[in-house]
Amino acid sequence: MKKAILAIALLLTSLSGTIVADPKADNKLLIRGGWLFDSVSAERRVNSGILIENGVITALDLPDTRVHSQDTKIVELSDDQTVLPGLVDLHAHYGFDFLDEGRVEEAAYNGIVYLANGVTSTWSAGEFNPERIIAQRNLIESGEAVGPRLLSSGPYFGGFRCEYKVKVAADNCVAWPNDITDQEIRNEVDYWAGNGITSVKIKQATPHEMSIIIDQAKKHGLTTTGHLANYNIEFDVSTQQAIKLGIDRIEHQLLLALSPEEADQEELDTAVKLMIDHQVFYDANLQMYGSVNLRDKHLEEMVWTNEGQYFTPYAQKLLLQRGPPPPESDWPEYRQRLIELMALYNSGGENLLVVGTDEPVYTLLLPGFAYHRELLALTYAGLPNHIVLKAATLNGATALGLGDMLGSLEVNKLADLIIVNGNPLADIKHTRNIHRVIKQGVVHNPKTLLKSAEGKIGPKDENDHAQWILKIPPLRTAAK
Repeated sequence: MKKAILAIALLLTSLSGTIVADPKADNKLLIRGGWLFDSVSAERRVNSGILIENGVITALDLPDTRVHSQDTKIVELSDDQTVLPGLVDLHAHYGFDFLDEGRVEEAAYNGIVYLANGVTSTWSAGEFNPERIIAQRNLIESGEAVGPRLLSSGPYFGGFRCEYKVKVAADNCVAWPNDITDQEIRNEVDYWAGNGITSVKIKQATPHEMSIIIDQAKKHGLTTTGHLANYNIEFDVSTQQAIKLGIDRIEHQLLLALSPEEADQEELDTAVKLMIDHQVFYDANLQMYGSVNLRDKHLEEMVWTNEGQYFTPYAQKLLLQRGPPPPESDWPEYRQRLIELMALYNSGGENLLVVGTDEPVYTLLLPGFAYHRELLALTYAGLPNHIVLKAATLNGATALGLGDMLGSLEVNKLADLIIVNGNPLADIKHTRNIHRVIKQGVVHNPKTLLKSAEGKIGPKDENDHAQWILKIPPLRTAAK
């Protein structure tokens, strides 16, 4: 276990290495009845008993006849309920653009919506206000706020620190200048590692810049991921280059092809082989690519509740005035992304698939709910339900270097789990029928969580704009 990763991943370890309990957790919690899917096996099994002590799973498959101490809180499940590991989002976004002034982060209520949807850990995949994510992380960690485990990324490493003002790595950005030095890059990695980020997001960096970022990240025990294509539909760094440079994960796409007809099968075969040989994880973000088209085709399955109710009335008005966005991609490109995903799966890369939402931040939709759209999209692509659930749990934790502590229901792992009504191995939609969410031994009612977030996300009125406007600090004058 990498000690640096443990420290930055909010796992609350003491100097002796003993896990410190969340103060709100029951000392002993027994969950018995129903079914259990542990994300290790491909099947679910009868749950005779899961014992949680001080936020850690200490026993599984306990006999029904075992006598427990009087201080053990017992949760009895019905025969149609299933216990699963907590879900992990590898491409969470906390930023919103309400004013056409750039994206800014809101982690408090957006985080509550995530948690209510069973997502107990999020990695934020590039932040424009990393200090806000870190501040909320600290509040959650201290028990002063409720939310998922915030595995922060810090800012984008590359030109995308300037958001869409930059289209390609060669464009200049005051927060990531074209003449940035190797030492400045290393200093940036050092600084954000010192602030407890979990993993590094690279977007619109040159191959040389990427090599320095990856090298320095490894010195801190940090994993790296990359958005490789730029907005001219070119690779700033190709898939093959990035893998050879040592990247740990790749997002969105393996090829530039915008349709199956444009794709080079030999190039895809080579990329897939490299992914498997180097054990590089893949986050396909299908619900983002399908976006409007996919939701229109599967409207009742993909949009099942009013997500807009969690925005302030004023924010709802702003988003409705903007109108519906165009599709993120057309059907031919979406089909190509399916081909790339299934090529990796069919070549033996099932353990490399992870789940990330990358929910666009300009609509009345929220990433906590989008997580379940992504699970659906992965099944539409042809992945078996148990593979999708492993991608959503154990694979995600492993991709962040946290598989020893999170992602599956095993003894000595943190007690992050969800209790759902139904069997998600038969119908993935049951994963969103959440009865209870348990994060490190603390039990949450999802209905109560959602009620607390109603009408809270976004500016309150026309006088509340200042905190919703993106400000980009120059690299060389930012106080650090």
